[in-house]
Amino acid sequence: MSQWAQAFGALGAVVMAAFGGANWRLPFLERYRMAGLGLGMLTWVLGRFDAPAGGPPGWYETAGSCAMVIAGGAGLVRSSQRHRGKSDDSGDGGGGDDDGPLNAAEGDALVRHYFKWDSTASLHSAVDKYRAAVRATAGTPARLRHEAQLLKTLRIRYERLRDRACLDEAVRLGRRARPDPGPRSHRALLLAELSTALRLRHDDTGDSDDLAEARECGGAAVALLHPRHLLFPLCSSRLGSVLLSSYEHTGDPRHLDDALNHLRRGLDSAAERGYTRTADEIRLCFLLTERGRRAGSRDDLAEAVELGRRVLDRIAPGDALYPSCLHHVSVAVRAAHAEAEAEAERGPGRRPPADRPYRTYRITGPGPGLEWAENLAREALLRLADEDPEQARHLLNHALVLHALHRARPAPGLLDQALAAARTAARHPTADLPTRVRAGLAWGDIAAAENRHPEAVDAFECVIELLPRLASHELARADQEEQIARRPGVAVAAATSALKAGQPDRAAVLLEHGRGMLLSRTLALRTDATAMRVAHPRLAAELEETRRELTAPVRDSDPEVRRRTRRAQEERWEQLLGRINGLPGFGDFAGPPTAERLRAQGAHGPLIYLTATGRGSGAIVVTAEDIRAVPLDVTPEDVERRVRVLHSCFAPGTIHRADAQGPAFGVLGWMWDELVAPALSVALPPAAPGGPLPRVWWVPTGMFTALPLHAAGHHQEGGPALLDRAVSSYTPTVRALAAARSQSGATVPGGSRLVVSVPSAPNAPALLSAAEEAELVRAAAPGATTLLTDAAATRDRVLAELPRHSWAHFACHAAPDPRAPSRSGLLLQDHARGALTVADVSALNLRGSRLAYLSACETAAVGPRHVDEAIHLASAFQLAGFSHVISTLWQLPDRAAFRLAQAMYTEFSEAGRDGGEVAGVVHAVNRQGRDTMFPKLPGVWAAPVHVGP
Repeated sequence: MSQWAQAFGALGAVVMAAFGGANWRLPFLERYRMAGLGLGMLTWVLGRFDAPAGGPPGWYETAGSCAMVIAGGAGLVRSSQRHRGKSDDSGDGGGGDDDGPLNAAEGDALVRHYFKWDSTASLHSAVDKYRAAVRATAGTPARLRHEAQLLKTLRIRYERLRDRACLDEAVRLGRRARPDPGPRSHRALLLAELSTALRLRHDDTGDSDDLAEARECGGAAVALLHPRHLLFPLCSSRLGSVLLSSYEHTGDPRHLDDALNHLRRGLDSAAERGYTRTADEIRLCFLLTERGRRAGSRDDLAEAVELGRRVLDRIAPGDALYPSCLHHVSVAVRAAHAEAEAEAERGPGRRPPADRPYRTYRITGPGPGLEWAENLAREALLRLADEDPEQARHLLNHALVLHALHRARPAPGLLDQALAAARTAARHPTADLPTRVRAGLAWGDIAAAENRHPEAVDAFECVIELLPRLASHELARADQEEQIARRPGVAVAAATSALKAGQPDRAAVLLEHGRGMLLSRTLALRTDATAMRVAHPRLAAELEETRRELTAPVRDSDPEVRRRTRRAQEERWEQLLGRINGLPGFGDFAGPPTAERLRAQGAHGPLIYLTATGRGSGAIVVTAEDIRAVPLDVTPEDVERRVRVLHSCFAPGTIHRADAQGPAFGVLGWMWDELVAPALSVALPPAAPGGPLPRVWWVPTGMFTALPLHAAGHHQEGGPALLDRAVSSYTPTVRALAAARSQSGATVPGGSRLVVSVPSAPNAPALLSAAEEAELVRAAAPGATTLLTDAAATRDRVLAELPRHSWAHFACHAAPDPRAPSRSGLLLQDHARGALTVADVSALNLRGSRLAYLSACETAAVGPRHVDEAIHLASAFQLAGFSHVISTLWQLPDRAAFRLAQAMYTEFSEAGRDGGEVAGVVHAVNRQGRDTMFPKLPGVWAAPVHVGP
């Protein structure tokens, strides 16, 4: 037997052993096991033909036998593992006789077929194949790799069909498989796919917990791999996408820098191995564009354009990534052109302001880049199917490019095309909600900028209808608030366009629809169903049952089950409301007020909205007769400047200094001249000397919510002042006012009072007058009083006592939370474990309670990000059922708060009022404070306000 034949046969034995004994650790050998086993055996047998008559050497037969034993033994082990996997997964439908690697290979082929032909049937089949592969490899480390493939395919199916169930399943499977042992590469791949699924679900819903878990999983995946590992570029890219979402969620530029760094590391790792990742290069183009646009960096934008150009030159037009590349290069070119124009306007080398608005569409100058950007955007659109969810994003970019071209060189049809593209994107049936909202905002901004105000109203109204869906019940309350806060000023922009279109009625209605959305949703759940019970008792019973389900906590400990339950309950509620609204006489049941209902509320006294935008400002006056608009000559910057002055004068170290209050008096005079007097000229007839003062309700929007409108006037000069002209009250929305009025006739039995006094809360400054204030209130009470003080003033005890009293007085500290206003609260004795928060109070149903007096600081104040949601303690107590709330706009000195409370209860006693005329009492105390008690300290006498009917 020649040496060549011996070597040939020995190689066959080695091949036979290698392929026959391969497992999940060697994917290539495992995938082609049968072919390799056959080839090795054939090679070994052919080598024997060259053997002499005495046969081959003894070692030759031994080598072949050993190879066969290894292959046979490995086959038995695999068969046992498959059998055990089928038994373990029998509850999942059984694995049949499918082999894991074979099913995975078929799944890979189906995914490739989907990308080539856009066949959703192939995508569905691929999911089934990967599920079979997971079942077939149960109990083996190979299962991790197949789980990762299944997660990836579910994610692709979500991106194509926008079916949230795909993401939910991917998250559930990924979390379940995460603790399983396996090779580092398989664990890293699974973590990367789980991170991507969580990130996409956050992008769709706004859940901050999903985003935090996505960052954790993405970071763990990258940490498992060496930078030269084959999977490192993929895992690094996925982490970069998560960090981009973190940046968009928080606005922290460090997340954007980290995203760029991780993406570059992944690209460098791939380059060292001799290949490029086109998808990551396109993503890098987008990240550079985003950083360049936000930071005003022309270098980043130039790099983005150049990188995109290189990728376009290299990528084939038939590639699945080609439309995405066209789109992102178009975005980069448009952003570069806009930044060049902005830099020319503000001067070279000067950076844009730190609070640069998210929506920046201004492009005025001509340039060849815009034509190129438009060509790229149009070609990208032509390569997408109409039902593709990504079409909405491409349409939005095309609309902005067309508008830029129109502004640079107006040509017939450009503006109409831009509006049509934005309109189609906003109404796209398969696009995700955030993209549709952005498109709607762009549609409205373009129409308003071009003085097409009726269309702008339609656009903003479309956005207002979408916003509540972003703040779904399945989210935590803080995430709901964040979703609304990230799209500020939509209602005010809509009202401004409506006023310019000559539609004050519609402007007022839009302010009601688009502000206080979370407040309105809670009020809708508490709508009186008496008429429904009479006309449609079975439907009313179903309504009550659904309402109870939606307001009760979900007890299941699994967060995914809680999410699905809440989503199903919310869908059922919306469907039920749709059925009810279709019935005769119930068209506006549980809905926001119409113009007619607004005018009905104006019968008690005028309601005055105040709005200010860069495109115009005005007051909208609602009376029983009509709704009228009054133009105001102010800008948002004017209002913000005056708010800063007041904050400076009324700061804790300054509010008691009479010599520092001159600027504050100036602001109060400005408020009279520019805001209040113009509105009153339409809202109220000339004052009758000696007669009772009329009532007026203020509904401020935006930064107007931080102004003490009731204190407007020229007080130092003895000139006109609102305190001498009308009795003022506030309401976050007219819908909230109507709800307070509807329940003000009911009373809690007994009419007793609850007094809560916390003179020395842990880790808070002492309130030396709190105990004295509690005794004052108890002495002034005509009926029974429950006093909770010191150790008895705990959160649980207060929540238990509130339903038994119609009057509640709190003398304690309050702690506002500007980031998550529902976590703002009153600091009771056990506040270290948890304050009595806005969320706690809002969840109560105390219908018939009369008055809540919040002798605590900033209980009617809200942070600048949530000014139009009115989420503070005053609105929470009103929502809970207290018709009237007395609260404060800023911090007060302890002794001043006591003296004001003393004056309030003296006024209640002298006037013989039982709480039904609370506004008059607060007005009288404001006047006493101005005239006699604190004439030189407007920050003290103007702090108390009345919220309610």
